[in-house]
Amino acid sequence: MKTIALVSFILFSTSLYGQILNSGFDKSEYMETLKINHKAHIAVEEWGDNITVPDPEDFAFTYRSPRVAFDNIWDLWIHKEKQVALIAVQGSVPTGASFLANLYPAMIPATGELQLDEDFVFKYKLAENENAAVHVGWLVAMAYLSETIEKKIDSCYKAGIKDFILTGHSQGGGITFLLTAYLEHLKLAGKLPQDIQFKTYCSAAPKPGNLYFAYDYEKIKVGGWAYNVVNTIDWVPDVPFSIQTVDDFTTINPFKNAKTEIKKMKFPKNIGLKYVYNQLSKPGLKAQKKYEKYLGEMVSEAVKKQIPNFNTPSYYKSNYYVRTGNIIVLQPDEDYLKIYNNDEDNLNIWQHHLPQQYLLLTEKLK
Repeated sequence: MKTIALVSFILFSTSLYGQILNSGFDKSEYMETLKINHKAHIAVEEWGDNITVPDPEDFAFTYRSPRVAFDNIWDLWIHKEKQVALIAVQGSVPTGASFLANLYPAMIPATGELQLDEDFVFKYKLAENENAAVHVGWLVAMAYLSETIEKKIDSCYKAGIKDFILTGHSQGGGITFLLTAYLEHLKLAGKLPQDIQFKTYCSAAPKPGNLYFAYDYEKIKVGGWAYNVVNTIDWVPDVPFSIQTVDDFTTINPFKNAKTEIKKMKFPKNIGLKYVYNQLSKPGLKAQKKYEKYLGEMVSEAVKKQIPNFNTPSYYKSNYYVRTGNIIVLQPDEDYLKIYNNDEDNLNIWQHHLPQQYLLLTEKLK
């Protein structure tokens, strides 16, 4: 009898005080995020007129943030029966400012600070590896959003909520990668309570950073606590443009040190190999410099018009973007392609990208 009583007490204590969210991909959980992400892209007053995606069943809307940076907002939803909060980051909307964030894909180190306003210096850490780098446009957006997000996390925690779902679709997913890393490193630094649990569903998300950032992100979210769901014929998960150069290799790598080794060789072998090496390596290095010039230095001038006191940071000299996180693949079938085909007469760049299409494919998952 004592054993039964002890087990009952443990089960009761776990249900009362333990975490509510479970690790692993949850189809119904992700479908709720899709419905919420759909609403995050629409003005609240227009929700009643939009019926392309069903309303969320388990969560109730409670808060929409002010519009900041590149017309960025986020929504807070609270579970109707459980102590779970959901933070949904809006993706791209049809404004010049919103797309400006996407068009600012120069990389900056994943640890550092950004001078965003005269009285706003954003200090951040998104990875342990000093070579980790991320998309500057989405980091600026996340920095501005983090002010209200951290305050709402604090108020939710004081109300007894310790479990949070972080989500975003499209650009929102790109920002959510960075938000997840930022919040997890705040936990590691003791700046957030250790019993808070974050579970992330990025959806149709682009590539947020380089390989070193991906390594760190996947390590910190190991065990089924972060996913990126992609439709295989959606183009957005394939951006930004990625260029891998010899400078992107790890320190100990035969390709990175090839130039030095070639110099040690005897004439004329060294001349021939040097020519081949230059033909292979220089185009990539040249392309990376051009991307940094046009999508970094030049775009930053437009950013300053949107954010007047923005101080252009020093860029990380790379454009080696890689897909990140635990990937859930949505593979279109014949039934899907009958509705959303690729005929030139019906071609629409968003027809495989919106929550509506992702919801249809997710419903087919086992």
